[in-house]
Amino acid sequence: MALEGLPLLDMSDKEAGIPTPVELMETILHSMIGHYNLFLGGVLHRDISSGNILRLREPINRSLGPSIHYLCRMLDEDVDLSLCCGFLIDGDRAIKWHKDSRTPSLERSGTLPFVSIRLLRAWSKERPTLHTAADDLESFLWVLVWSLVQIFKERVTDELSVIHHTWNAFSGRSFPELLLKEPLTMAEWPDRVFCGLIQEWLGISQESRTIVTRLQEILLEQGSDMDTQEDIWDELDEHCRSIYKPFIQAGYKHLEEIKKFPDWNAVVDFNGDQLHR
Repeated sequence: MALEGLPLLDMSDKEAGIPTPVELMETILHSMIGHYNLFLGGVLHRDISSGNILRLREPINRSLGPSIHYLCRMLDEDVDLSLCCGFLIDGDRAIKWHKDSRTPSLERSGTLPFVSIRLLRAWSKERPTLHTAADDLESFLWVLVWSLVQIFKERVTDELSVIHHTWNAFSGRSFPELLLKEPLTMAEWPDRVFCGLIQEWLGISQESRTIVTRLQEILLEQGSDMDTQEDIWDELDEHCRSIYKPFIQAGYKHLEEIKKFPDWNAVVDFNGDQLHR
């Protein structure tokens, strides 16, 4: 039976379109777990966006296959993964990771506001690049920030505020505009409830970029022999597999703090005037 889900966020539907803080976080985390399952099966989604994440009206039981049991052990925490609140759709841009993505190329895949900073930089300079699982995981970060900005800008009227500047970056039509989303989020993010998670996911993403860029440069070097390329590819694959753990661990760690806020009014009240700066 096909799953039917609600949009991650629909600001036009004040009744069912806006998830609670916990629902938003759990939907993103559960979709990230779905992405992990796909990747373990050799598939890379390559278009993580707000439109490709759906949330369920009511959680459903998740099939606890080998990958979920492995994930539970990997997290080293008492995390209940038996229920599913959200899932990914639209695999039109998906590829077979071990077969279709071994050569950096000029091909672009993704929805621009949510594309990783590393890919945006490469595309802006028309440089060949690899689209990796690390890029998709960073896209989940930008889905979260985009969702928060959508929700907060309804309550923050000052168009000179950080919230509105960040919204303008997400709405940008040029690469320089789109790239502004990172410095605005990293240095000036005004919300104190999600700030810790955002900063942690940003840190993981930035560290990963350095690793992926280094490995990609070796792959692009003229004259690299096949053995060297295979070794580098194996290292890149291992890095992509390993980065899920810190992303998902950070998400569940901060989820416990987010559970203290039953609705967005509580989040806004907690932030006070800081949200309006």
